[in-house]
Amino acid sequence: MPRTARQLRQPLRQPHRRFDSHSSHPPSTPVNESFGAGFYITLTAIPILVLTLNYTGAGSYDTSSITRLITDTYNGYEEKWAQRNDVHTQMIEQAASDRVLFLNEASAAVRHVDLRFPEIFNTGSPYNVPAGHGSANIDQLIAKYQKESNEAQEEKLEQLRSNRVPREQPVKDFAKITPAAVDS
Repeated sequence: MPRTARQLRQPLRQPHRRFDSHSSHPPSTPVNESFGAGFYITLTAIPILVLTLNYTGAGSYDTSSITRLITDTYNGYEEKWAQRNDVHTQMIEQAASDRVLFLNEASAAVRHVDLRFPEIFNTGSPYNVPAGHGSANIDQLIAKYQKESNEAQEEKLEQLRSNRVPREQPVKDFAKITPAAVDS
């Protein structure tokens, strides 16, 4: 089937559609805009509020009823906040005393790393190791750490038996000096 000029010609491009709303409508005329309902409600609320305050006046009291309502509503907050601040202070003091317990721990002076995997000393690259320098004998090291672990466990058991666990003993250097605490 031979190609004709019509087949080779590309379809005509349609122009882009424009959404111009002003072209199809006549220009609008100016419209009177009112103040709206909110303005009139506010305008009527002001005299009503003034009349209400004058009507409910102080009477036999030295303040108006609205002032008394506000005062009675927020009267208990001072005691509530004082109690809340006192509880907060007591919690902070307790946290500080707990921190002192951990800082004054008996084992805090001696810091050592308990090796859970002593074979870590023999872990390394198997390449470029001179003859005779491959792995060390760490039997003495293992025996030393097992002995230290057994001694520590025996000491903990003895403390439990004699009821003198360091974390359960009172701290002598920490004294409560704030008025929020009950016992100071």
